Amino acid sequence: MIYLFKNKKIKNYKFYSVKNYLFGFIISVILTTIPFILIKYEFLNIKINTFIIIIMAILQIITHFKFFLHLNTSNQEKFNLITLIFTLIVILILIFGSIWIMFNLNKNMLIT
Repeated sequence: MIYLFKNKKIKNYKFYSVKNYLFGFIISVILTTIPFILIKYEFLNIKINTFIIIIMAILQIITHFKFFLHLNTSNQEKFNLITLIFTLIVILILIFGSIWIMFNLNKNMLIT
């Protein structure tokens, strides 16, 4: 058994190997350098570059969740996954609620 904290045992510690961290780091570096190269050398159209950058960002998020935060769909990690989903919902409500309020304030404050 590996002891991460004083009384907490990690039964399934294959996710915590240096090999997995190094693999995740290399993928993260590759996913970071691709958008920089696309923007610096202007290979493609700006719309295609934007689409590729968004795809790389989504893949980067997935990479960080899998290799560094160790989120998966196993029974041990269900609580962490539910907490992440709840956090994302709250953030989306805050962002889109703020945009909605600002739009309505702009519409209602117009002097006619």
